Amino acid sequence: MKKLFTIVAVAATMLACGKANAQLSINVGYAPQTYTTTYNSTSSVLDMNGFFAGANYNLTLSGDLKVSVGADVRYNNKTDKSSASLFGISASNEITKTQMLLDVPVLFNYGLNLNKNLKLAAFVGPTFSYALSGKETSETAVAGWGGKTEMDWYGDNSNRKKFDISATFGVMLGISHYRLFGGYNLGLLNLTSTDNTTIKGTNWFIGFGYDL
Repeated sequence: MKKLFTIVAVAATMLACGKANAQLSINVGYAPQTYTTTYNSTSSVLDMNGFFAGANYNLTLSGDLKVSVGADVRYNNKTDKSSASLFGISASNEITKTQMLLDVPVLFNYGLNLNKNLKLAAFVGPTFSYALSGKETSETAVAGWGGKTEMDWYGDNSNRKKFDISATFGVMLGISHYRLFGGYNLGLLNLTSTDNTTIKGTNWFIGFGYDL
C-alpha cells in the first residue's frame, strides 16, 4: 500500500508543477494481458482480456517535447469451460480469473504537427501498476450437483506481488481533439516470491482519447 501512495504522490506533484501548461485527456481502450510463469525451465502462459479507462495530463517540457502523467483503471478477465459425459453422467467445470489494476503511466512524448488538425507522436516511459484485486473462481458440477471455490491471488497465503513496473512505448495519432494510440507494456519485475519461479506480465494496448 505504501508503494501505491508513493505513485499517487509523485503523479500529483508532477501535475501540480505543470498544470499551467497541461492538456487534460480522457481515455478508454482494449489491453489484453499475458502472464508468463516460468518454473525452472518449464513455462506456462495465461492470456486475459483487458479493458481500461482513465485520464492523463500532457505537460509541455520544451517545444514539442512533453510528458504525460495519468491514471487508468484496468480490468482483466479469463474464463475457461470444460465438460464431459460418461455412462450418462455429465460433469462440467468453469474457471474464471479476474483482476483489477491501477496503472500510472509517466510517458515522455514528442510530436510532429502534420497540419493544423493532424499530429503524430511517439511516446516512451515507465508505467507503475498496483493490483487492486485478483481472484480465481472455480465452479464444478457432476450430475447436477456441485460447488464453488475461490482463491484470492493476493491473499494472506499467496506469494503473488501486487506492484509492477513496465517499460511502455507506442505511437499516437491526433485528429483535432481526438486521439488514437497504441503500444506495448513490458513488465520488468518478478510478480512472485516463490522460489525458482518467475511471473512476468506483458500487454499490448489500443485506445481512444479525447482532449478536454
